[in-house]
Amino acid sequence: MTELLLSSAFANAAGVGAVSAVLAPVAGQCQAFIGVRNGSTTAQALAALLRLGVTLYGVDTATRSRIFHPKLFLAKGNARARAVIGSANLTHAGLFNNIEAGADLELDLNSQSDNDFVDSFLNGFQDLVANHPVHCFPIISGRQIIDLMRQGLLEDERNPKTQTAYGAGKQGPQTSKLPISLPLTPAPKKKPRKPKPPIMGGGALTVFAPPTFGQLVWVKPSLPFSDLQLNQSSNVPGVLRLTQAGYQVNGQTIDQKTYFRNQVFSQLIWVYDAAKQKDVAGVPISLIIAGVYVGDFDLSLSHKPTWAAGQGNYTTGLHWASATSHIKQPGLVGRSLRLYQPFNPQARFVIEIN
Repeated sequence: MTELLLSSAFANAAGVGAVSAVLAPVAGQCQAFIGVRNGSTTAQALAALLRLGVTLYGVDTATRSRIFHPKLFLAKGNARARAVIGSANLTHAGLFNNIEAGADLELDLNSQSDNDFVDSFLNGFQDLVANHPVHCFPIISGRQIIDLMRQGLLEDERNPKTQTAYGAGKQGPQTSKLPISLPLTPAPKKKPRKPKPPIMGGGALTVFAPPTFGQLVWVKPSLPFSDLQLNQSSNVPGVLRLTQAGYQVNGQTIDQKTYFRNQVFSQLIWVYDAAKQKDVAGVPISLIIAGVYVGDFDLSLSHKPTWAAGQGNYTTGLHWASATSHIKQPGLVGRSLRLYQPFNPQARFVIEIN
């Protein structure tokens, strides 16, 4: 064997452990590509691969609109190669328990077609390294793995959570990187379904992170610098302007002058601030940025009808306040912001920027 390519969307320690005995003798010839920011890959899995001595890469697309998904073992020698390609991830469930499908291919490198087949995979992964170094990056130390876990890009098997499509952790400096520059075909839009009420047990309701989405109530596409507090000359620094943004409900474009105050946030306790001549309210928010749940924030809303004349029909604003450090990231400019109602009365509103 001269080269070994290992690729998996998800990985955990049990999955790595299942192949470690056969991987260890050839670890020096192995390059491993593992997806991160997916709510599944664990720090313990990457640490185990690093201890084996493989050349390890993390693949972070920086958006939940796509994940790194190939599952592949490809071994190449001087005259032949072997490829195992299928649906199974490098997890215990994927290797042992799930219903999976795959192909085990023996390849003759003296055959031009077989040789081209092998090279297409090897070259494809090297293209990721060469052309997307921010998103496909080498992992070389345990300290780096801990940092990725703290950023929310890796899960911690010591603190398991319900499996989800989101990482959970504090927003690190790299989690606001621009989405990977590959073609993206949006999925067809579907009419949002009314969420089912939660099943209540005998005890108190526990809300786990990441949050559960309620009904989608607003989308603001292509966020500008000002909404992210990156434009210091803005008249409304630190405020997300709740504008019309072309959003429709039941086929009708919303009237932003009343929609947010009287419908979306009507259940909040509003108080009139006589000094500033505006209504104010506190609003509990869970914030998800580029697929990473960064935490819960108690923010505030302002509503002032007279703003409509001078602020482009903007009358209601959300003050970022304690969430400012998370949203003040150049990599978020041009992304879409989605606002969801609480899933149940005990939950929070959810803001997702992706």
